[in-house]
Amino acid sequence: MKHILIFLALVTQSLCYAQDTIKVGNTTLVAHTLIDSLTIPWDLHWGGDGWLWFNERDGNIYRLNPDTKEIDHIFSVPGVFQSWDNSGAHAMALHPNFPLEPYIFTHYNYDAFGSQLVRWTYTASSKTLVNPTILLGKIGGNSSHNGSRIVFDEEGYLYLAMGDAFDALSAQDPNKLNGKILRMTETGEIPEDNPFPGSYTWSMGHRNPQGLVFGKDGKLYSSEHGDATDDEVNVIERGRNYGWPHVEGFCDQPSEMASCDSLDVREPLFEWTPTYAPGGMAYFDHPSIPEWRNSLIQTFLKEKRLTVLPLTDDGSAVKTAEVSDHLIQKYGRLRDVMVTPNGRLFICTSNEETNGQWVEKDSYDKIIELVNPDYDYPAFESELITTSEEVAAFPNPATGFVWVSLKSTHPKITVDVVSSSGDVVKETELNMVFPNLWQVDISELTSGVYTLICQSQDAKGTTKIVIP
Repeated sequence: MKHILIFLALVTQSLCYAQDTIKVGNTTLVAHTLIDSLTIPWDLHWGGDGWLWFNERDGNIYRLNPDTKEIDHIFSVPGVFQSWDNSGAHAMALHPNFPLEPYIFTHYNYDAFGSQLVRWTYTASSKTLVNPTILLGKIGGNSSHNGSRIVFDEEGYLYLAMGDAFDALSAQDPNKLNGKILRMTETGEIPEDNPFPGSYTWSMGHRNPQGLVFGKDGKLYSSEHGDATDDEVNVIERGRNYGWPHVEGFCDQPSEMASCDSLDVREPLFEWTPTYAPGGMAYFDHPSIPEWRNSLIQTFLKEKRLTVLPLTDDGSAVKTAEVSDHLIQKYGRLRDVMVTPNGRLFICTSNEETNGQWVEKDSYDKIIELVNPDYDYPAFESELITTSEEVAAFPNPATGFVWVSLKSTHPKITVDVVSSSGDVVKETELNMVFPNLWQVDISELTSGVYTLICQSQDAKGTTKIVIP
């Protein structure tokens, strides 16, 4: 029922929300609230379908059209455990080739002391998630310090930021999963070139990282909560140690010096003392806000602001004198920030809970867009169709589902699946999911080579697929 209530709230409330402006050099940004009445959204992602995807801490997953404000409730992850503090559903990510490879990854607590990473398959025709596969189970969990964020590199490897789950010493044990940045294949296997043989560990010595993003030239950045001091922004390097619990922030205390040397600690790019409580972060390098190009955009919870960290040309340092804060106390606790390929910037709040202290209902959480009204944002252009053929299938080979592209002006097609022996093994009528794209369920078919005969009112074609 919750998604129905959210939709009703959208259609009944005025779309003319109060607006805040941000002056950034010669650019004036306007903050628009896209949707409110949310409950602790955690992760924002841009889908290849042109919609904004996000999850809430209770396990609900949605997609939102940022132009029409239409919202779909996709799924409620079962078995999510929530504590008085902030355990629950955390990191979510879409496959880099989504929706052609229709996988969604979620990390969540399943009980008071355990969490897991699960891959789901998105079925576009029914708008839900199916076929859960546990990629990494029995990760330590707790009421807090669970992390987490998920990103993919250009080679398709998955990185998962994990907090120490209140077991500080685990951050220094490469055979334990907590207090780490973990690296794996999209199917949950340990890559052979990981720094510690047989271990998911990519870097160690992290307390509670909640920001994770790739910047220019493949640099990986993370932001993490300090204890009472030293929130950090780090460049994450293969096999490096970031000090926790023996070192916090820079190696600037006599008690830290020995550990800095013995552990070869990689010092942070930037720190905040006392703590600001960083949330998610994004890398920004788009002409829609020229003053923010080549910068990290950082959200904060406790200090309730958006901070811009300009980077040097090589991305190896922060231009400290140019760091700027925005939206201070305007929207409360900020949990995540996301940048679209065409330069749009979205933020979500995290006000409904603050370490177990519930706030008034009029402070329900929001998704906000920062807009440069003087910039002509390019229209979203789908990159889903990558062929000039009249009909094609993606991916190929395929299992579970296959996408069919047909150059047709009509929304419905019929697809006959023919075996190598010439038998029609499946007949189906499909509605268009994305422009010129239809999704065919092939989960019940056995391995082999099949011919797809696709036909609409104005187009017809055949293509072959392989089911391994």
